[in-house]
Amino acid sequence: MRRTLLRLLPVLAPGLAHAQDHPTVWLRVRNNSQEVFEHVWQGLPRTRSDVDLGPLLPGQTSRWHAVPATLAHYRKTRIQLAQRQLTDVTDTSFPQGRATLEPGRYTFAYTLEGDALRLTVIPEAETTAPDRSHQKQ
Repeated sequence: MRRTLLRLLPVLAPGLAHAQDHPTVWLRVRNNSQEVFEHVWQGLPRTRSDVDLGPLLPGQTSRWHAVPATLAHYRKTRIQLAQRQLTDVTDTSFPQGRATLEPGRYTFAYTLEGDALRLTVIPEAETTAPDRSHQKQ
């Protein structure tokens, strides 16, 4: 086993180094509605960058998660409500009217307007380590 790993190291090392150097966007989702988000998913399933964030009560914020700083990895959010599932696909809600997010930390705050999700993207201050707990705000 050890020899196999040692033989694979030269093949895997460049990929591991690239993953650490790749620009990253840290995201979390906040439920700014009065309804329970029974389940929240975000990301791009085909590339395995999708994240299951679980349920969010009104006012609750999910844990942080990292995705590559490429639009395809963070433009789609699915929210399961009691009687329906809504999907937000965004290309225009980013700070300063940008088409993509700069590497950094952002909160995606969702409210409900009828049968539609309204997204507000909130840039967050950088911290030394992401908070991995659920936060109520």
